[in-house]
Parts: sequence; C-alpha cells; structure tokens
Amino acid sequence: MARMSGPSSLNSHPQAAPDTEGEGRIAALDGLRAAAMLLGVCLHGSVSYMSGRMPGLIWVVRDSTCHSFFDFLFWWLHAFRLPLFFFLAGFFAALVEVRCGPGGLLAQRARRLLVPFLGGCLVIVPLTFYIWAAGWLVSGHCTVKQILAVKFRPVIQGELYGPLHLWFLEDLFLLNLIFCGYRRLFPQPAVPTQPALGGIAGWGQELPLWLAIPTTIVLAVNLQPVVAHHNSFVPDGWRLLYYGLFFAAGVAIYPQRKDLPAICRSWGGYLALSAPLAVLLLPLLHRHLEQPHEWQTRWVLAATLSLLAWLSLFGLLGLGLRYGHAQRDRLRYLADASYWVYLCHLPLVGLIQLDLVGVAMPAGVKFLLVVGLTTWLALTSYHTLVRYTFLGACLHGRRNRPDSPHRAAAVRPRLQQQADRSLTLTTRRAAARPITHFHRG
Repeated sequence: MARMSGPSSLNSHPQAAPDTEGEGRIAALDGLRAAAMLLGVCLHGSVSYMSGRMPGLIWVVRDSTCHSFFDFLFWWLHAFRLPLFFFLAGFFAALVEVRCGPGGLLAQRARRLLVPFLGGCLVIVPLTFYIWAAGWLVSGHCTVKQILAVKFRPVIQGELYGPLHLWFLEDLFLLNLIFCGYRRLFPQPAVPTQPALGGIAGWGQELPLWLAIPTTIVLAVNLQPVVAHHNSFVPDGWRLLYYGLFFAAGVAIYPQRKDLPAICRSWGGYLALSAPLAVLLLPLLHRHLEQPHEWQTRWVLAATLSLLAWLSLFGLLGLGLRYGHAQRDRLRYLADASYWVYLCHLPLVGLIQLDLVGVAMPAGVKFLLVVGLTTWLALTSYHTLVRYTFLGACLHGRRNRPDSPHRAAAVRPRLQQQADRSLTLTTRRAAARPITHFHRG
C-alpha cells in the first residue's frame, strides 16, 4: 500500500470528518458502537447451530440441525468484534479523560461498568444458569437432583462459576483503571502539539499491518484468549494483554481523531484484504485444535487472527466515518440501547434456542428467529423499562422523555442555533450574488 500524502487526504472527504457533539458523542462512531454490541446477538445466536465447538464454551443446547456456515460466522465475528469494541472503548476513555481528568473517568466508569456488572451477576447470571440447566436436563446431560445440588459433571462444573458474558465489563473496568493510573503518572499536556498525521497516525495506510505485529506475538505465545473460553471471576492476564493492545490503540488514536478519515481512507481495501483471511481462519483453527503443539500452525493462526482483527477494525471505522452521519438520531438511540441489549440478550438467546430445539425447521430459519426475537424483546424492554429510568441513567446517562419540559428546553436553543446558521448562510449567499439589474421606478 502506498503511504498517504498528508493533509490533502484529510480534505478529500470533508464530510467524513468526525464531529464531536454534546456529551462527548461522535456521530460517525455511534453506529459502530451499536453494531459491536448487537453483533453479539448474532454471535451467540449461532452457537447452537455450529457443527463444532469453542473449547470451554458450555452451551444451553446443541441443535440437531447444525451447519458449518455457523462455524464460519461465529469465528469470523469473534475475530474482530471484541477488538473493535475494545478499540472504541479506549478511544472514548481518552475522550472522557481529557474532559474530566483521571478521577472523573474512573468515577464514570465505575458507575457505568461496575454497577451493571454487579447487578448482572446478581440477576442475569442466576437466570441464565437455570435456563442453561433446563437445556442440559432436556439434552440428558444432567438430572434434577444435580440442578438442585448445583453439582454437575466435571466438564460443566469447571465452567460453572463465572460472570458469563459480563467478563467484558470486568476486563474493561480494569483497563480503564490501568489507564487512569498511567495518566496520573504521566499527565497529558494541556495543549497537545501533535502535527497532522504525526505519531501513530503517521504510520500511514500500513497502520493495521504494524499494529498486527504485537498482537501476533501475544497470540503466538498463548492463543487461549481467542480460541478458547473459560468462565471465571478471576481475570485472565493474557486476555487482558491481548485486548488491552486494542484499547491502547484507541487511546493513542484519540488525540489524532481529526486524521481518522485519512487513516481509514482505504477502508474498502482493508475489508477486501480481510475476506481471504476470514476464509482461511476456520481450516487453520481446526488444524490447531487437532495438533496444538505444531508451532508453524500456531504462528500462522496468530498472524491470521491479528491481521483479520486490525484490517476489519480499520475497514469498519472507515465505513462508519464515510456513511455514519446519516440518521444520526437513530444511531444515537441504538448506541444507547445496545448496552442493555448486551446485558440481557444471553438468557433470551438461550431460552429461544431451547424452545426451538425440537422444532422441524432449517438451522438458518431458527437462527433468524433467535436473532430477530431476541433483538426485538431486548429493544422493546429497553424502551419501556430502561431508557428513562435509573438503570438507563447508569448505562448511558440521563435521557429525557420526548414530552419532557427539560428536553424541550434543551432542543429550543439548538433549533435556534440551526436557524441562525441558516439565516447567516442565506445572507452571505445573497451578498455574494452579483447584481444583474436595477429596479426602475
């Protein structure tokens, strides 16, 4: 790839420049943040219909209508979804830290990560356990006595005690804690003197390739953070290190956010390069699981996973920056709702998959029903039970109802500003228009 030429590339798509709005919202990235969460429904919705399994991932049921397509879908989504989300989390952590300082960032992240984590462990995790136990009972993997005693076969018992999908919140809070400690030791200058396309952005269009080097080394030493699952309340150090590299990249990119359109200018090429890697991923994974000590396969698989993650990440970033400004209000709404969807979707997915396990229906139709019903139920419950409540305030900050006087007071100045800008633009155009005739009385 040719190295980009500098500021001229930034001006080539002025409409794609990120715009920061009230409450730290960046419209072009709202859609990506929502997509990273909502793709989790597709990821978990495919597990029952996979012909293979992720080591250590104990699921509610294994449907008889399996298809290898869902193996591809699962591993493809798994390869880039979490890296994208940790990158965005680092980017927004840097945004909040600049505005509120390390203490303000830590207080906000404790409220928006730890409170949902603890609440989820008290409500969602036990609910999910009983749905999973019902699935094991139907499948013949346990008895009622084992469920009541919470004593199962070793393959289940070893993965029983942990936060399930909520591990992400725990790891993300720890990464924010580390970032806050770093900022305490090395404060950011009040007035950054970063030249255009300097620093990490100056690496040019080869940036995904350079960033893939450290993540490849980490995975070559230990592939478990990506190719296996372990349900435990104790954080995995290798998992923190691997996803922490994506978080750190998001932090490093934030001061140069105006260069993001130039960095991601070749987003189409990135996505095109990621396609053959996605096809190569599944055969390499099968080879590694069959011969885990073969170092050549380990290194190739590590490089494939890393390149696929970074190329997809920057490709999707470019796609979001290019087209993410349309339907801004809807993207904001989905970005808000996606957090609740992430929290509540797992028991819904498991329950619907359990209900469909005996139905004579193709796997693809079942998958679409699982994803569609889960998303609809989660979004409906969010709008009716969460958005304007204390829980919604914990997840994404306070939101006023459409008929609220506070919302009307907030919208009125913005409408007035838009009217003023429109009037100013009309006046300027009129002043610039040449006089072509005179009025004759």
